[in-house]
Amino acid sequence: MSLKNTLFAISLSFSLAFTIFFVIFSMLPDHTYAQHEKFYSQELPGKKIFLFGSSQIYAINPEIVSDVLNESGFNYTVFHLGQGASDTEELIRTSDLIISQKPDVVIYGVAYHTFYSHGRTIVEKPSDSVIHPPRIQDLLSSLSLPTNNGLLDNPKFAIINTINHFYRIQFMDIEEPSTPAYLNTPFFNYDPNQIQPVDPSEFEIGSTLINYKGNEIYPINKNRTFDSLKQFIHKLQENEIEVIIFTTPHNKNWLSQVPIQQKEIFDSMLINLETEFNFKVYRLHDKVSSMSVWKDHDHLVAHNPETDFYSEEIAKIILDRIDEI
Repeated sequence: MSLKNTLFAISLSFSLAFTIFFVIFSMLPDHTYAQHEKFYSQELPGKKIFLFGSSQIYAINPEIVSDVLNESGFNYTVFHLGQGASDTEELIRTSDLIISQKPDVVIYGVAYHTFYSHGRTIVEKPSDSVIHPPRIQDLLSSLSLPTNNGLLDNPKFAIINTINHFYRIQFMDIEEPSTPAYLNTPFFNYDPNQIQPVDPSEFEIGSTLINYKGNEIYPINKNRTFDSLKQFIHKLQENEIEVIIFTTPHNKNWLSQVPIQQKEIFDSMLINLETEFNFKVYRLHDKVSSMSVWKDHDHLVAHNPETDFYSEEIAKIILDRIDEI
């Protein structure tokens, strides 16, 4: 077989495999989006604060946050709407649902992990002065699939959550309803494995848990997640919703292993947000010095009084911003 025929056969096989995979996943239910539709279709009266982020905010107890606010004379209900593996592209997809509830404040926790560029198509954004054709992703996102539209809007998140949901149905007992992690927390389930910390010796320099694994953050002009975050903020502000951004805690020994270039990119993103939106980004990523409150390098233990300070700090951040309004 000639080289030309071989390359054609490989290309054809790849195309067929991709098509089969795409068709199968497009027909599976978009369980995650359905979860959000169900939650946001409820009537949520009163003054509301929506807390978003990925698993790095799991340890924040919205009841503690609400109590601190109420003690200061601010009667808000805090909804913990974090979700594992969620990202800013998924928030864009559900932004109309979020806005429909008219929250008074949206607070979003970002981590180094938030801006990792692995698993994404990274294309440098062209200058606004240059006329350029629409991206394939933008064309695909205008299409409608029978059920799983998330596959087009946010392939990584849709695939992860579709597989997780399928696994639960096939291999786990789902007859017994899951227990929410906290009150007003619809997307995180209670996980008793998050209560006890890892032995502090696991975070000594050179140990596996704090080794920087090379997950690269691409610069601002190439980082899709950062671009989506800014789109999300703009959309909220256009609807007169107050936005607060904070960085989530990271183990100090892990931070010491992060390459300087990556720290500079992360810091440049925070400064860019402050400059463009004229607000303060609250930095908690380097504020926790204790070694006895961690599950891994960027997850604090939860359901444990040793980390109630995290929830209390979020309340202080909200109070600081409310005082400015």
